[in-house]
Amino acid sequence: MENIKKLAFGTDHAATEIRETVKKYLHDMGYEVEDFGFCGQGSCDYPDFAVQVAESVANKKADKGILICGTGIGMSIAANKVKGIIAAVCWDEDTARLASQHNCANILCLGSRTATLSEICHRIKTFLNTPFEERHKKRIDKIKEIEKQQYRCQ
Repeated sequence: MENIKKLAFGTDHAATEIRETVKKYLHDMGYEVEDFGFCGQGSCDYPDFAVQVAESVANKKADKGILICGTGIGMSIAANKVKGIIAAVCWDEDTARLASQHNCANILCLGSRTATLSEICHRIKTFLNTPFEERHKKRIDKIKEIEKQQYRCQ
């Protein structure tokens, strides 16, 4: 099992109502949490928070990251632009488990508008407690090679 101690955590305005509860849940599970989340009023731009979390994980300041926006999609798109990041949107516990187990995801992205608080917490716990299976390393290495290429639509 991986030795995950520190988490980078980020939310946008869509998750302000659950932000503190999720943070407490992570603390209660024994994790140190660096919070990059939005704590203001009104709306904000989710890429700002996604990049901060992704850079913290990519620079090894955090072991893994958790991002929550309305659907998880926008956060995952932004986070995946940072080299070294594999951010996965997970719609249930199975996808959270497989993101860790098969895809070596280092950031979990969730939607506050697409899941209950209980479902979000269960997905987080599953993601953090599922180790990567080394038999998938060859595929992850191929993903890392893609990062070295410069692709452009013609």
